[in-house]
Amino acid sequence: MDHEDELDRMRARKKRSDNGRMREKPIQHTPERKSQAQEPMQASHGDRTYYSTGDGRNPRARYSGQQTSANHKKKKRHHKKHKIIVKLVIIAALLIAGLFLFKQRTHQKGYWTIAVFGVDSRDGNLEKGALSDVEMLCNINKETGEIKLLSVYRDTYLKINSKGTYHKINEAYFKGGHKQAMEALNENLDLNIDDYATFNWKSVADAINILGGIDLEITDSEFAYINGFITETVNSTGVGSHQLKHAGMNHLDGVQAVAYARLRLMDTDFNRTERQRKVVNLAMEKAKNADFATRKTLVATVFPQISTSVGMNDILAIAKGISKYHIGETAGFPFSRTTMKVGKMDCVIPTTLESNVVQLHQFLYGQENYAPSSAVKKISASISKETGLTEPGKNTPTGGSSSGKKGKKQTEAAVETAPAQTEAVVETTEETKETVKETTVAETKEQESGKAPTNEDGSLIGPGAKVPDTKEETKKEETTKETKKPVSSEKATEEEVPTEPETNAGPGA
Repeated sequence: MDHEDELDRMRARKKRSDNGRMREKPIQHTPERKSQAQEPMQASHGDRTYYSTGDGRNPRARYSGQQTSANHKKKKRHHKKHKIIVKLVIIAALLIAGLFLFKQRTHQKGYWTIAVFGVDSRDGNLEKGALSDVEMLCNINKETGEIKLLSVYRDTYLKINSKGTYHKINEAYFKGGHKQAMEALNENLDLNIDDYATFNWKSVADAINILGGIDLEITDSEFAYINGFITETVNSTGVGSHQLKHAGMNHLDGVQAVAYARLRLMDTDFNRTERQRKVVNLAMEKAKNADFATRKTLVATVFPQISTSVGMNDILAIAKGISKYHIGETAGFPFSRTTMKVGKMDCVIPTTLESNVVQLHQFLYGQENYAPSSAVKKISASISKETGLTEPGKNTPTGGSSSGKKGKKQTEAAVETAPAQTEAVVETTEETKETVKETTVAETKEQESGKAPTNEDGSLIGPGAKVPDTKEETKKEETTKETKKPVSSEKATEEEVPTEPETNAGPGA
């Protein structure tokens, strides 16, 4: 019985082996493998090869490779190594891309021109409908790190839209926000501005507070008005501050620095732009000497408050390499100018726009003998036709003394700049003559005294100051009188009281 059972098991194994061979593909016999074709049929299972010969109990087998687990480990190690290489390649690509983008803004040759607009916005609006008190071109030489600042006087009479409307240049921002303002600057000045940045006074106050304030010399005439502007700036920004106690060297916080940059009553708008550039320069030096944590806080605080086309990566890149950058020359545009009424507006007239654009490109980009475009020539001719100012004038000093007391030579230079046609355009009346005399005498006495104008109760007169109701009518009359002031030159003296209506304190007084 045992023997028969053993035979049955052998037959079953044989049958299973025969069935396996039937499922195999036939071996192709070639001349090269003729000898191998004589070998018995074989079946493969995993990494072992079974031969059909034998008694079925102990089939001959040979290993065709390593164990499956060994192959799996080898493949796993190879795959892991491949993933590491791919990661390294990706990281290298990102670093190269980052360096390329960084070089685009900071290490390439050429210039990066940014239009900077400062708006007097109490409700946070930074676009259409906001009044742009500051219009400045910031031109960065990416190779040397030199920054040139050029203030475009807000009352400059230029073309403000594609319809051919001529107005004060800051009207372009009021009508169409930064887009229209940039288009107007590009068309009038032959520029191709890369980016823009618009800020309000609160962002400036916050920035200077983070930097620890700036040190400035305050003249007697500036001290007479600055405390009133400090009060008004506190009310409009909500940032705390305190009034100054004396003229001379002062350490100004953010609000006080903003108030200083907004001063104009003691002199002209030209002097105000000079003060604005001075504040920017001092703030830049403080930022250069600050540690990276302070710069990072500065960016994180100010960036959300401004409207700009400059990316956060660009700002952080500049913050990291800020030691390279330095403010070089600063100036005001137009270089050659005069002031006069166009209709009912007190405007700054470039003499001529074409010659000023030539100087502008030499100042910003070092282009000698620049040839203005046909568009600029057309705009210049239109302004000359409307104002009667057809000949290039002499360059006027950037702003003159900020104390409000101009020297004889400076006054003579301003008079020479104003062509003879200016007087013919000015519209005057007998009432205006008396207004100019009275207002100028009063302002001159206040400025020469070096004391702040005050009310009967000793409170300061100025923006934001509390003025008694009994004087409300007087303020309105003074505002009306100042609006009617005719202007023939921005360099009117204050020591010598004018007796003729053609002399005035400046545009938009």
